[in-house]
Amino acid sequence: MVGPLLKGLRVTFGHLFKPAITVKYPYEKRPVAERYRGRHVLKLDEDGREKCCACGLCEAVCPAGAITLYGAEDPEFKRSDVGKIAEVYEIDYSRCIFCGYCVDACPRGAIIMTTDYELTVPGPGRGHLYKDKNWLFEKRGGE
Repeated sequence: MVGPLLKGLRVTFGHLFKPAITVKYPYEKRPVAERYRGRHVLKLDEDGREKCCACGLCEAVCPAGAITLYGAEDPEFKRSDVGKIAEVYEIDYSRCIFCGYCVDACPRGAIIMTTDYELTVPGPGRGHLYKDKNWLFEKRGGE
């Protein structure tokens, strides 16, 4: 009866004096892998126009159905170099599985995934998990 108790205590005390592996998040952050897929970013071309041509391939290939895309014409070519822009581009992060298929499907390289993993703002409900086009263009720490 005492044998298993001493065996358990030996394991417990063996771990008691090992260094902690936890970090004090958000003050300390652990490094992520180079290929980590986190926050989506919509890219701009060298003239500051949208690279997205609203072809809808990213929306079609998304297995979770997390992307909503509606295209619109840009007849004066001010916002796009192909005459069509994504009027509505939203990603529902409550559904996204971070597979990266949207990045692979994009023929123009308009969407990338960064290593930024802080995607939400604390708040009630899931409304803050719907990210629109303005948030996706924003410059943040992970890019």
